[in-house]
Amino acid sequence: MEIEQVQEYCREALQLAELEGAHASLSFLIGEKFGLNFRLLRKARRKLQFLYPRDDDMSEDHPLSLGGRVLKMSYALTVQEHYSVPLEQVKHLESLLANFAKAILSTFSQEDIKNYLDSSPSLGLRPDPKEAEGLESEFSADNLLLEAEELLALEDIKKLLLQEKSG
Repeated sequence: MEIEQVQEYCREALQLAELEGAHASLSFLIGEKFGLNFRLLRKARRKLQFLYPRDDDMSEDHPLSLGGRVLKMSYALTVQEHYSVPLEQVKHLESLLANFAKAILSTFSQEDIKNYLDSSPSLGLRPDPKEAEGLESEFSADNLLLEAEELLALEDIKKLLLQEKSG
């Protein structure tokens, strides 16, 4: 997806806003289109999250610290060879979402966006309705994890869209 596609989505959302209101148009734009790309970014980041040790994990007895220069070079080459596509995907999606956020902010008012996000919208993180038929009647750990993931995603999206103008 490129910026031209994002601009087309914004135009469609404006037309939808005239017909059905701001909430319906933002549901289309943020809930469906932005949310899809946001989920793709989170998924790509998950693939990479354990490639590089965090600073607080890099103790003296960490294998990369103990292995010396040869191990570090081998590890770096392995990461470059096997994970270059996911790394590029993350960079592309981060750039796309930054541009998407700017396009949303230039298309809709901050107040409309805030009202939509405060309404606890579904961002498409839930399973398909056919899969979810039995899930609603009983509480499970999977339901709890899905709900928690959606809440975390919504908070991250709020940071992208609501602090853009004030920051």
